[in-house]
Amino acid sequence: MLAFAPAQYFGRQQDDLLYYFGARALAAGRYCLETSPGCPPLTMINPGWPLLLAPLARLTESPAAFQALAALLLALAPVATWAWLRRRGDETLALLGAALVASSPLALAQAGVAMSEAPFLLVLLAALAASEDGRAGACGALAAALLMLRTAGAAALPALLAPFVRARRARAVAAAALPPLAAYGLWSAWSWSRTRGVDKISLLAATYRGGAPFKLATVAAANARYYAAALGACFLPARAAYGPFSLAAGAALFLMILAGVVRALRRRGDDPAAWTVLGLAALHLFWGWQYERYLIPALPLLAWALAEALGRRAAKPALLALVAAQLLAQTLPRLAQPSPWSRPELARSYAWLAAQPRPALLASAEHVRDGWYASLPNTALPDDADAAGFAADLKRMRVSYVLRQKDIDVGLDADPGSGTRRGLERAFAHLDDARYFKKVHEEPAEGAEIYAPL
Repeated sequence: MLAFAPAQYFGRQQDDLLYYFGARALAAGRYCLETSPGCPPLTMINPGWPLLLAPLARLTESPAAFQALAALLLALAPVATWAWLRRRGDETLALLGAALVASSPLALAQAGVAMSEAPFLLVLLAALAASEDGRAGACGALAAALLMLRTAGAAALPALLAPFVRARRARAVAAAALPPLAAYGLWSAWSWSRTRGVDKISLLAATYRGGAPFKLATVAAANARYYAAALGACFLPARAAYGPFSLAAGAALFLMILAGVVRALRRRGDDPAAWTVLGLAALHLFWGWQYERYLIPALPLLAWALAEALGRRAAKPALLALVAAQLLAQTLPRLAQPSPWSRPELARSYAWLAAQPRPALLASAEHVRDGWYASLPNTALPDDADAAGFAADLKRMRVSYVLRQKDIDVGLDADPGSGTRRGLERAFAHLDDARYFKKVHEEPAEGAEIYAPL
């Protein structure tokens, strides 16, 4: 894994920059986005990962240091997978599961990226071990850390509590449940006090607001196709990935994983690992954003469930075949090759913006990333139904430039009916209104255009 780091340039996914700025803000005794006017509160990212990064932020502001720490934490994922799987199977299965995680192109694509999936995976496996062992206090503390790292931890919370609930240990249930509920309650109260909202809940509501009667089903179908293709592509050559073959392979694997979960629950109805797989599956079926990296924390659990479905004897050759397929089709061909994301896609656009007179304020869809590379303070695009209101809001915010990027990846492509995606497309369309905007620069090769409000 370390050989692939850094797999992406710093800030490519924007969230890694948000974590970086969150760590810097916490090190300075606040929690706000210093690159935007007024330093708005960072309610869009949970504070767990920035809190872990804050000691490093006190020592250095070098992005390379944060990338190195992220690479080391992700490199621990196979070790943690091995340690957890040993508790549930023999040494060979544990090693094969660890190798499957270590060679996964999903994980390797995030090597050295300062995102929260790696620490989330490590804490999730530790929390599962605590739940399985009946250590309620440790389980509660780890569950709180899980929720503070990512709100997705809520999908695992019922699973972590299941053994204590089934044993009717009221004190243990309280010890395991109260810390995560208190932690997330305090975080939500702070967020509400600053913005009158809780970001992830608001985002979930935005996914279904004004949707068709069967929106839940359409989102679930779109997400199922997306994640099945992403998983199946791990075991196919690049030329065959993300086509019908990868979709079929991923769907077959997911069906086997589901069979493994059912088999585990028949043996033990309160199995935390089995319920966690189901919880994560439900979350990512109905969450409106789609990213391959969302699968990374689930990889150890998917390897375990697959082994459950096959049985110990058949699981070993099957996992070995999957490891070999990953290595030959994906991992080894990428080794020592330059990353396709080694430099910003909009480098020339950023250079033009950086050369413009100051002061200037930039607005864009990925404004933190774009502002970082353009060396400009930045703000998000307003949400207005018409061009006049859109232009008025930009003038009120004193925006100098608006950056429009073609085919931008914001995790909304799987669902064509996404309300958030339509809102972004509407905002970009407003820029074509010559009454309010003038195109001041264009980089056709980058698919980028820069506009100035009139």
